[in-house]
Amino acid sequence: MRPSSDLSGLGFVKNGIVETIVSTYDEERSPNAAPMGVYTEDMRNIVLKPFKTTQTYENLLKLRSGVANITSDPTLFHRTVFKDANPEGRVPGEWFTHAETVDAPRLMNADACIEFRVISVEDSEEKARLLCRVEKILMIYKPTLRVYSRAVSAVIESLIHATRIEAFLASGEAKKAKDLIGLVKHYHRIVEKVAPNSKYSEIMSDIKRRIDGWRRG
Repeated sequence: MRPSSDLSGLGFVKNGIVETIVSTYDEERSPNAAPMGVYTEDMRNIVLKPFKTTQTYENLLKLRSGVANITSDPTLFHRTVFKDANPEGRVPGEWFTHAETVDAPRLMNADACIEFRVISVEDSEEKARLLCRVEKILMIYKPTLRVYSRAVSAVIESLIHATRIEAFLASGEAKKAKDLIGLVKHYHRIVEKVAPNSKYSEIMSDIKRRIDGWRRG
């Protein structure tokens, strides 16, 4: 592992949203983690736009510190999107260690971690815009040779859509929810074709079960 401060080395481009898992401490000092898109406007800071009803937003307002964890592991996304998918109904504390430069936890199994401080907050009706200064980037060297599986991308896309589907159904935005449900069904077919009876197909089945439950109300 080595420190860095170059966002481009992680694949960032200006104004391009990337999917991360943001980890923070709550008021009881327990680690919290949730998938969240982030982007950069200047290659020095990152911008987050959390919903104001989330635990992540509350934690960031209080401690002004967090970590954007970079990973391509669908299991990490799944178990941080849906906390009840974990044995104790929460993300395991042993997944984390303390960040080096900010008061926040980081995921030990991430491929890289961006430690940041919140330097400004702009409120809107549903979301806030948080401008965050990058304090340190930890790049964890792992084997670079990996086969490409369409299932990995399909699962992560489905998890991202699932969080929006739940919100759209709850707010009565049926058309938006229906469009995303159609996409998830498409990704489910891909996973069943390229990775049947795998951990990826298990995650897709869990997503389908949850969507069916949300639709029933």
